[in-house]
Amino acid sequence: MDLQDMKAKFAGKHVKFLGMFGNTDGPVAKVWRVTNNGVWVTMQDGSRQQWHPDSISVVPAPKVSTKR
Repeated sequence: MDLQDMKAKFAGKHVKFLGMFGNTDGPVAKVWRVTNNGVWVTMQDGSRQQWHPDSISVVPAPKVSTKR
């Protein structure tokens, strides 16, 4: 998958970490940047990590509660 394909698939979306074999129930994060070296995501706590594009899957955005 080239850079343009990765950008089209992941840019600005929420992704879930699945691991190398697709059997990990990992965290959900928002894609911050897509580069030739991988996909940078922003975690819920604000930290950033670089994930391999073969280890993630696009998921629907989490529901935000509006209750106060």
